[in-house]
Amino acid sequence: MGALQPGLPNPAMLPQGWHLLIVDLKDCFFTINLHPEDTQRFAFTTHATFHQNARGLYKQFNITMEDARSIVQACPT
Repeated sequence: MGALQPGLPNPAMLPQGWHLLIVDLKDCFFTINLHPEDTQRFAFTTHATFHQNARGLYKQFNITMEDARSIVQACPT
């Protein structure tokens, strides 16, 4: 489990026989559906991180293909 985190119980303090479930939340943001009004703004930020192509942005964020192409063209890398 690594270093102890504030707000999390110390595994050594759990009673013997209790089950311990560790959930990795690093990717949970991408499994939460965005509000339709936020898809336009978020599509710009995700391309800079993941370098998706226009079709991928179009399908994932339900934006127009023209908007998706402009996002890809605006990416500096």
